[in-house]
Amino acid sequence: MVDREAAVSPVIGVILLLAIVIILAALVASFAGGAADLKDPPPSVDLAVYSAGSGNDFTLVFEHRGGDQVLLRDLRINTWVHLPDSEQRPASYDLRRELEKDEPLKFIKNFGDSDVPGVWRAGGGSNTGGLGDTAGFLNLDKMELEDCIKRSAVVEVAIYHLPSGALLYKSSVLLKER
Repeated sequence: MVDREAAVSPVIGVILLLAIVIILAALVASFAGGAADLKDPPPSVDLAVYSAGSGNDFTLVFEHRGGDQVLLRDLRINTWVHLPDSEQRPASYDLRRELEKDEPLKFIKNFGDSDVPGVWRAGGGSNTGGLGDTAGFLNLDKMELEDCIKRSAVVEVAIYHLPSGALLYKSSVLLKER
């Protein structure tokens, strides 16, 4: 007599082994997928930067024209002033660090949204202060800024949202009196 059930045990063993491997692979994939650095989605905002004022009242104005509110601590502002000798003068501000300082930039102090400190909402904005404060914000001395204004020099402004790594705003602004 021939035993027909002798091969059933190895087949069932192989099927069980494959099932265990597939389940383990799915578990590893789900843990690995969750361990990846997921960034926050960037806020949807309409920002504007422009020069305003004249003489000692010259300033750069930063406006939030619409969209999601933004936490100031989540922003980095970079500027590059194009100087006459083809040199670029960079400046960079991580607003989280500025907010932690005892004496933050005048730009931070000038935010008018006082009902919720540290939040930039649609309709809100700030400016860099007068001529001297604006020069400091752009990493220039006052005379260099006056020369840039006379020449209508260009300053590039970029605003980054740090949690998402997204560029929220980038534009070139003419430094000229209005």
